Amino acid sequence: MLRSPKILVVDDEFRLCESLSYLLTAKSYDVTTANCGWDGMALASETKFDLAILDVHLKDMLGTEIMNAIKMRHPDTLVIIITGDADLDSAIAALKCGAYDYMRKPFEFEELLNTVENALNQKALEREKEEINEKLYLSEKKYRHLVQNSPDIIYTLDAEGKFTFLSEAVEHLLGFMVTDLLGKHYTMIVCEEDQEKTRWFFDERRSRERATSGIELQLKINEKRPVVKGDSPYLIVELKSMGIYEKSEQNGGRKHIGTHGVIRDISERQRIQVKLQNVERMESLGTLAGGIAHDFNNLLMGIQGRSSLISMDVEKTNLLEEHLQAIDEYINSASHLTKQLLGFARGGKYEVKPTDMNMLILNSAKMFGRTKKEIVIETKFHKSTIAVAADRRQIEQVLLNLYVNAWQAMPDGGTLRIETKAVVLDEKACRPYQVQPGGYVQVLVTDSGMGMDEKTLHHIFDPFFTTKEKSRGTGLGLASAYGIVKNHGGIITASSKVDIGSTFNIFLPLCEQAVVEEISKEPEISHGSETVLLVDDEEMILDVGKALLEKLGYHVITANSGEKAIDIVCGRGTDIDLVVLDMIMPGMDGGKTFDRIRDLCPSMPVVLSSGYAINGQAEEIMRRGCNGFIQKPFTVYVLSQKIRKVLDAARPAFSDKSDLFESLPN
Repeated sequence: MLRSPKILVVDDEFRLCESLSYLLTAKSYDVTTANCGWDGMALASETKFDLAILDVHLKDMLGTEIMNAIKMRHPDTLVIIITGDADLDSAIAALKCGAYDYMRKPFEFEELLNTVENALNQKALEREKEEINEKLYLSEKKYRHLVQNSPDIIYTLDAEGKFTFLSEAVEHLLGFMVTDLLGKHYTMIVCEEDQEKTRWFFDERRSRERATSGIELQLKINEKRPVVKGDSPYLIVELKSMGIYEKSEQNGGRKHIGTHGVIRDISERQRIQVKLQNVERMESLGTLAGGIAHDFNNLLMGIQGRSSLISMDVEKTNLLEEHLQAIDEYINSASHLTKQLLGFARGGKYEVKPTDMNMLILNSAKMFGRTKKEIVIETKFHKSTIAVAADRRQIEQVLLNLYVNAWQAMPDGGTLRIETKAVVLDEKACRPYQVQPGGYVQVLVTDSGMGMDEKTLHHIFDPFFTTKEKSRGTGLGLASAYGIVKNHGGIITASSKVDIGSTFNIFLPLCEQAVVEEISKEPEISHGSETVLLVDDEEMILDVGKALLEKLGYHVITANSGEKAIDIVCGRGTDIDLVVLDMIMPGMDGGKTFDRIRDLCPSMPVVLSSGYAINGQAEEIMRRGCNGFIQKPFTVYVLSQKIRKVLDAARPAFSDKSDLFESLPN
């Protein structure tokens, strides 16, 4: 029975070590892990490992120090360095000191498996090549079997640089038949711009250098036999070689008769770098999307406010009422688009409450079904109430996106099945998605539509990816759903078969708290006479907000910055009954302004307002004691009810403003 390769993993991130151990053990490798440099050094001194995977920056030492210690004891142990973008120079230095390869975080596990497998294959190949040089009696059959099954191109050249042997890998990597190249000079497959570099590399005077290092080249792909490597006319490879000698009475007792070596396809490494660049691009795009959504919501707020002001002054029978209702519908549609942008940007959960998923799904499905009579909606719910801590509106948005996608996949009608379950996910199930093990609500949304092929399925959660015509989607729906579910600590996956249908699986963490029932009321405007401090850096928002609040009967003071708001609180704090505070402002932002207001007057009610929450910033401010949150754009009904609710709830604590006199400076 063959011995399983021994692999040492040293990284101070416990979860990463645990994940790599699980992954490599599943591939029949014998894996040992350590979470600090000293433990790694101790293990390396006790055991000879075939391969070591080392983090370049550990808390107690550099990974290169462990690599040097390993190389001193066991020179043939291969080392793969794990590094972040900031440590790229350290990784390159490690390569120069003898590391086999490096990988930049974050990386796909499949990429790591390929690197490990290639490293161990390469090690086995080099071991066999040494045995071939030392033991001439090694059988040709065994040698050819080893070489021909290598994913790399194995070659030999004569003293003039002509091919005398090539492994069959050259056929699927470059598209040349072995017989086409035998007897031809190696420059036949080297791109023109790399010809001089290759001649320099094969210079016999650099024999010692070539034995320990390689060069990166571009090799030609046979134009007559295109291969499945894309449209590029060349392949990026790493070339390593070693001289072949025979005994001679001249030149120090040996004569150079040729070269043998390995050509490795490293285009995959290039593709990994492209993927990392794409990840960075998507992160930047997410930030941009959030910023656009925030600014766009401010504009919508201005339009919504002006529409509300006109509506409050217009009789219900007035002909303008129809146009005002249409404007509100357009604002609502635009607001839905910004919600998709915020979902993609994972812009925070605003109103998190224990929510009954069965009732939420039932109500959303009924509402959707009223407008889509051509599809049959079937539901199967868990027998008892199953609750999640969620922003109800965001989860409704996720469900609506899935319903719409299902409906569009069934143009001739069909069945939409929705099912809920209570399940427990163990650590093994959660590890690939980086969520916590425990109880989850599972929601399955299945359609009987046209389904998707593997290529489409692979991209469905990518932002702006869509297979629909322009009028039927922006490509943000599923990307938004993915961002919202992830932001709730959950998982969303999809499976599909062409002409059979698709199933979306959502897992959201169970909540033990009692469900908060929402009582549906007819929209009504609540009035008041208190004094409100309105803080926003947008003059448009201040103008329309002041007009709306005054229409509702409130006395309004405005501030266009956090600094000015604090000055007003210091000077007129006893007159202020409530603060409506924008979260995103230059200079002193909403969070800092809120904390300063709390320092000055712990009981003063504050309502946070924003079109966007960055990395859960709004939620964090709410946890610090903010009294409410209102998301732009909001209607006059929502504004009036929110302010009235906060004022009424805070009245007992805030009726005596003696604490304000004690806190404010003289």
